[in-house]
Amino acid sequence: MVISAPRPSRVGMAGRFVGRFLELMIAMFFGMLLLDPVWAALLPPVARLDVSALIMAVQMALAVAVWMGVRRYSLLAIAEMALAMIGPFLVLLVPFWLGAMSGATVMMAGHMLMLVCMPLAMARRRTEYLRSRPSGRRRWLVRTAVVLVALLVAGGVSAVNTVSVFADLYKARPDAGKIKVAAKTANHDRNKPTIAFLGSDNGTNVADLLAPYEILAGTGRMNTYVVSAGARLLPMTGGLDIVPDLTFDELAQLMSRQRDSVDAVVIPALQKPEPAERTSTNAWLQRQSTAGALMLSVCTGADTLAASGLLDGRPATSHWWRMSRLRDDHPAVQWSNGQRYVDDGNVITTAGVLSGIDGALRIIERLIDSETAREAAERIHWRHYSPGTAAQIPALALEPADAVVALNTSYRPGPTTIGVQLTDGIGEVELASAFVSYTEHAMVGDTVALGDGPIRSRHGLTFVPRSTVTAAAGDLERLLVPGLDAARRQVMGAAQTTITGGLQPEYLHPDEEFAFNPVIRDIARTYDLQTARWTAKTLEFPLADVKLTGSDWPWEAVLTLIRLMLIGALGTLAVTAVIRWMIQRSGNRRVPGPTDGDDASHRAATADTDSVTRVAAGR
Repeated sequence: MVISAPRPSRVGMAGRFVGRFLELMIAMFFGMLLLDPVWAALLPPVARLDVSALIMAVQMALAVAVWMGVRRYSLLAIAEMALAMIGPFLVLLVPFWLGAMSGATVMMAGHMLMLVCMPLAMARRRTEYLRSRPSGRRRWLVRTAVVLVALLVAGGVSAVNTVSVFADLYKARPDAGKIKVAAKTANHDRNKPTIAFLGSDNGTNVADLLAPYEILAGTGRMNTYVVSAGARLLPMTGGLDIVPDLTFDELAQLMSRQRDSVDAVVIPALQKPEPAERTSTNAWLQRQSTAGALMLSVCTGADTLAASGLLDGRPATSHWWRMSRLRDDHPAVQWSNGQRYVDDGNVITTAGVLSGIDGALRIIERLIDSETAREAAERIHWRHYSPGTAAQIPALALEPADAVVALNTSYRPGPTTIGVQLTDGIGEVELASAFVSYTEHAMVGDTVALGDGPIRSRHGLTFVPRSTVTAAAGDLERLLVPGLDAARRQVMGAAQTTITGGLQPEYLHPDEEFAFNPVIRDIARTYDLQTARWTAKTLEFPLADVKLTGSDWPWEAVLTLIRLMLIGALGTLAVTAVIRWMIQRSGNRRVPGPTDGDDASHRAATADTDSVTRVAAGR
């Protein structure tokens, strides 16, 4: 009698099909994770979306093809799967080239179609995908499982930490709408140019706003106001909250009373506003431009300016890292990089972060004179001022060494909880250097503003701390005190230095120099050199005259990554060993069933027959 193996149920076959599909998805994900840095090292930076899309599709298909080869699929099946992954992008790029589809739509629709075509390719050869893989490959499966779980553990921790880090960068305090603090008094002088600095309820980049603010307000020859759509505390990078001077309506009323108008608007990088705020901001920007105001966008503030339509058909620049996305989102703008700013009549756009200083100096040149601009640059020790023209800067792109930011974001080396004590009279650039560098750029820590109450900066801005030094001391790993004046008071003994819970205050600005210099040096010394270099790169800050010392690489983060991968690998091996032991134990203790009993009787009868035969033969 021939006994055939039982056919798997439909549920079992569906489960196997889904399992095979998940295998391909995991291979695709980890293949991209491993191939991305190799691709970046071998190829020059790619600015075109169509080329980037095809490179990405080839990366995914290559990773899946390698895995299918390991799993002994046929060459035809591998080729069909590669076509299913690359084909959707090839098809969608045709309407993109014809101008009928945006880059963002190509990327989104391409991924969706790929996830449809892959199962269809599997269904076409379902017999091959559903068959049991060769038993001789079980060791490969175990080894692959070990590697995948090791990567999944490390990747899972990385994902959780990364989401948390970016969520905290501009997290608003829960009482932002309840705190009422008087902003500076509007001592308006209609004989001076009026500059409005835009802020957002969802978050404003602290360096993009405060660096140009100190440049312009420091001249003493301008009216400067921070304005927003609503009257509430505005969160800035790293847990610093600013009180806006005026709302849009209050500024309009002030200008009406003074029979004056806004001469320039500074637009820093804003976190994505809510729809109502975006609509209000776009309308306000259009009104100011129509009334003759000069528009200055700093870094990715160009995104906000472009969204208002004021950059359509015009040359512009922005941060090098965001340039590709800006080209996709605003194709009507003539984007370029490699210079500090682009001056196009009534619109000026600057490159990343500290390029906003040059944009502000250009406003002074346009509204006052070059000598005042030179004095403003010297006042904050900015040595990169280029009178009358935009300085040329490197057209930057991601490099393999820039993986340091991924390590920092994922595994956070060194002291990560950093308190920043606010003091009256602090310079705005000094304040910005403490909050933006460690968080959004170095990605090594979370900062929080500390103080006993609202403080006023050197040029009259109002900031509200989130806690006191005493209350927060137990949760902090560092306590930084920015500001040259604070450091001098401490040295002269005018300020009481208190060590709370064993925490020693560290004075960030002991010497008279550009405020970011000692911060970059501290990052190199406390964390590592590559993190400091990456921080300067994303700030678009030249390091030629800044001497750095420290470890070359964030080895602590690398060790954390290795530990997590070992935990995943050893855990997988342990689970596999337990499963094998349970299977063996179950087999040894198997209870005989009816068939087993028949087999036992048959073996006994056979043994008796053999015994009789041997006895007869012996006679």
